[in-house]
Amino acid sequence: MSHPAAAERVSLRQAMAWLHTWSGLVLGWLMFAIFLTGSLSFYRQEISLWMRPELLAGYSPGQPPSAQALQAAQRTAAQAAQWSLRLPDERDPTLTLQWRPSGEQQRPQTLRLHPQTGEVFTPRETMGGDFFYRFHFELRTAQNGRWVLQGRWVVGVATLLMFIALLSGIVTHRRIFKDFFTLRPGKNAQRAWLDAHNLSGVLVLPFYLMITFSGLMIFHSLYLPAGIAAAYPGPSGNDAAHYFAQLRGEPTDLRLRPERDTPAPPLGELDLAHWLAVSTQRSTHPIALLQAYRNPQGQPMVEAVVTDHARLQYRPERLVWDARSGTLAHHLDAAGPAVRTYGVLYGLHMARFAGPGLRALLLLLGLLGCLMIATGLVLWTVKRSTRAQAGARRGTASPGTPTFRPWGERLVAATNMAALGGLPLACAAYLAANRLLPTQWPDRPDAELACFFAAWGLALAWALGSRLLRPHLWGWPVLMGLAGALWAALPLISAFTTPAHLGRTLAQGAWPWALADLAFACTGLALLGVARKLRPAPAAQSAPRPQGTDLPPAPSAAPGG
Repeated sequence: MSHPAAAERVSLRQAMAWLHTWSGLVLGWLMFAIFLTGSLSFYRQEISLWMRPELLAGYSPGQPPSAQALQAAQRTAAQAAQWSLRLPDERDPTLTLQWRPSGEQQRPQTLRLHPQTGEVFTPRETMGGDFFYRFHFELRTAQNGRWVLQGRWVVGVATLLMFIALLSGIVTHRRIFKDFFTLRPGKNAQRAWLDAHNLSGVLVLPFYLMITFSGLMIFHSLYLPAGIAAAYPGPSGNDAAHYFAQLRGEPTDLRLRPERDTPAPPLGELDLAHWLAVSTQRSTHPIALLQAYRNPQGQPMVEAVVTDHARLQYRPERLVWDARSGTLAHHLDAAGPAVRTYGVLYGLHMARFAGPGLRALLLLLGLLGCLMIATGLVLWTVKRSTRAQAGARRGTASPGTPTFRPWGERLVAATNMAALGGLPLACAAYLAANRLLPTQWPDRPDAELACFFAAWGLALAWALGSRLLRPHLWGWPVLMGLAGALWAALPLISAFTTPAHLGRTLAQGAWPWALADLAFACTGLALLGVARKLRPAPAAQSAPRPQGTDLPPAPSAAPGG
């Protein structure tokens, strides 16, 4: 007779197994896209540089901006109501000025300057790596997205389900440490996929827990506004401005917030070289950004932001100068246990502190997360196809039972194919469109995004056709082969359409472009290797298959059957 406590433990584990399975399946496809684009976001600045090959002419890493370049930016900024000047560094070698012109309802503009000569660059219009970053947390579908808030809610729900799947997976796996050392690729399909899922899940479990929990915490004010309303009451229900000012470590009345229909006056000419010099002298770390705005009294203020590569906490320290008197008005640095804890969680998620080696490691950890999600989704279909085949071999199927898998299972298999194989193809199409579309194409950034979603849509159509309409075994290898061929072709496309080819970038030492081309080529070769591995065996192609089935005659390594 079993002990009641033991039965209770078994039932709890079974309940957690059910929760783990369905919380992972319901939004697993979306979480794969979030994880993959989030992993690419660790290199969004490098991707943005690659997608603007015109900036190669001004590549001079590690050089501070010259007085001539600062004067060129100063002349443009004099007519702005507010502006920010990002200084060049090893990841973005240009001097980038963003400003809002004086006048009613003026949109911000961006100007890129050569850091030594002050020459204005005119790179092609593109969202660059910012698209992957924006899609990662708000499912951005256009340069100026309309459903940003709704997208953040959807990503938040998916992240919460991911967190639930991780916690329930810990309870489900009794032999979590043994799974760390277990990988049996030579076993049957179900066992091989289960081992791959367990290994990729256990190997970097702390990273998954950190990245999902910190992702939820970043948008805590969106998901849990009641706490802010209770602690910061205001005339309109809550004083959110006061809360966020404290979170940033700054006084509430630091900036002037002009009325919507009131034109903001220009700031006038400010000596950028002087403010950069005094800020550099005052700070122990390099200055990454200069920005100017007016305080509520209308006084122009110059703010120097210290580089965020210097510490784990996300909010860097800032020096705010009174532009008229030349005195230091504020030395801002977020303090307090709650604010610092939030800043560390934010910093861990964004990883702006990471150097080249650590950033590469974070990319690898993110790709392992993609592998964990992908193997879990594939395992769902492989497990059911294995059961169906075992039942057919034992003759346990009742008379009249169809020999093909249910429509719902085949739909899941098709969605797996579209999500796991279609997204790499779509990413490659987005990068290829950056090189193939004419530089003067109207609304060029949205045209590049249209190529991304069109490629993803074609992948979905192919997946539905190869799993539902006319089942065959070439669905996965064709899709992965196309993705691999396009990724591998990106360096060649770039060489034929722009001067930013490997022969020049390697000789010039322009590593952001050169390493991007090499990484794209390696990605393509890896995907082509996967496609070759997933080709159906000759016996599987020639064996008679019941009409309407999408299963091979024997368990195969092909994902989803």
